[in-house]
Amino acid sequence: MSADVDSGHEGRGPAPRWSALNLCRLVERAGLDADKRAVVCDGESRTYAELRDRMVRAGRGLAALGVTPGDRVAVLARNCLEYLELELAIAHAGGIMVPLNYRLAEAEIATLLGRSRSRVVVVDAASSSVVAGLRPQLAALSAAVGLPEAPSEHVDIEYDDLCAGDAPPISVEPRMEDPHEITYTSGTTDTPKGVVWTHGSVMWNSIQQCMDYDISSRDSNYVLNDLYYVGGRHDFTWPLLHQGGTVHIRRSGNFDARAVMRYLSENAITKVLLFPVMLFELLRLPDLLDYDMTSLTTIMSGGEPVPVATIDRITTAFPGTDFIQVYGLTEGGASVTFLSGADARRKMGSCGKAGVHNEVRIASDDGTFVGPDVVGEVCVKGPTVTPGYWNDPERTAEAIVDGWLHTGDLGRTDEDGFLYIVGRKKDMIISGGMNIYPKEIEDVLGTHPAIAEVAVIGVPDPKWGERVCAVIRPEPGADIRDEDITALCAGRLASFKKPTVIHLVEAMPRTASGKVQKQVLRDRLATPASDTEVSAPC
Repeated sequence: MSADVDSGHEGRGPAPRWSALNLCRLVERAGLDADKRAVVCDGESRTYAELRDRMVRAGRGLAALGVTPGDRVAVLARNCLEYLELELAIAHAGGIMVPLNYRLAEAEIATLLGRSRSRVVVVDAASSSVVAGLRPQLAALSAAVGLPEAPSEHVDIEYDDLCAGDAPPISVEPRMEDPHEITYTSGTTDTPKGVVWTHGSVMWNSIQQCMDYDISSRDSNYVLNDLYYVGGRHDFTWPLLHQGGTVHIRRSGNFDARAVMRYLSENAITKVLLFPVMLFELLRLPDLLDYDMTSLTTIMSGGEPVPVATIDRITTAFPGTDFIQVYGLTEGGASVTFLSGADARRKMGSCGKAGVHNEVRIASDDGTFVGPDVVGEVCVKGPTVTPGYWNDPERTAEAIVDGWLHTGDLGRTDEDGFLYIVGRKKDMIISGGMNIYPKEIEDVLGTHPAIAEVAVIGVPDPKWGERVCAVIRPEPGADIRDEDITALCAGRLASFKKPTVIHLVEAMPRTASGKVQKQVLRDRLATPASDTEVSAPC
């Protein structure tokens, strides 16, 4: 995908009316109740009128800082009241949002800010010093905006001052095909992939979820995961704002099951996204049935399949709630397929059927589509599929062929069209709903002088879905200690990427061509290993 082609605004005429739309229109449309609360966070709120006003003010402020259509504006912040209005403001200015994971190490943040060539970065208090320290190595970065409580010495302008300025109106001709955001799928590799969502992706995703999940202006949701994550903003959140509902945002931090249940009950929340690890925590509460959940109509879950026994417990605890499991990916849309609670038992292990406007097919190794019950690569087609990777035409051409996204996931469909994921072609690990790429970790661990060879895999975990496991072949006579691995990872890898299980082996299983057989390792370690193979988690 080329930045020059896809972010260019110069020299083009007005777009046809149907395509002259962007994210801003979700909250600008007629019929919304201006006085109704749109966003709530930690006791503060914005009405729809206030949200629109802040969008315009902050957008003009960004333009005054030099943001022009197509410029990237990074956001490095934990959940806060301002996050969604800031996303709208970037769109209002014609910029492209780059949401960054605040848990990343400094080196990872520097890589992504540099690769996106972000012109402006918006930071919260905890991230402001990190960016201040990185400024000398980021030639494209011209300004840092500080959210409330960010120290003024670390930023060029505070967010409230950005919104309070007297900047002139902006004239940006919106188009649905313009990039809205770039979400990076990795941090420390030489060529991290920047997945592009256009404004059309956002609009169609919103329409799809409103139809599939019966979202209306009467609904409210509680965002429990971080907003830098696609699911935080595009599962329920923007669709619900599109319909005129109310979005409640939890501050970033540790998951407190009892506090979540109390909030859901006291605020009559109707829809919520819960990763399986969150569901397990809720189900452990001894007083779970004491909370009033009569308002909760829908629980969405994704990341990995939920066992039928757990679904039975969920339906008992939430008898009037529809439990849906989704399959989605950053490149393909927030929810490509979904499985309702009514189908969970008869379609055990499935992630459901394609949502509205989506198509799912299975491809063989030669690229031809196959019929039911044949395992192959899952391919997705629809208006929410990414147009490509930012400034990476080669990877785009590999992933998208004739309009079909080749996901890298292995799966099959049954005769009724239900999708079953059977593995991951690219060995990605999913732990607690977070995508983890083994090569990043292997590259770091491979720098240790006592490590001759390392293979990183995911091993089953009842709470997190998978844990990160490093299988290490030490150098002859070398002594590898847990604290050495911990020290090596510190500052170079985000905490959720660090191995929590280490296995020492004398040799790696290999294919005839010399490649490490990771599937053999996964099969061996699917059950508890012997004490001689395992060191304590680091």
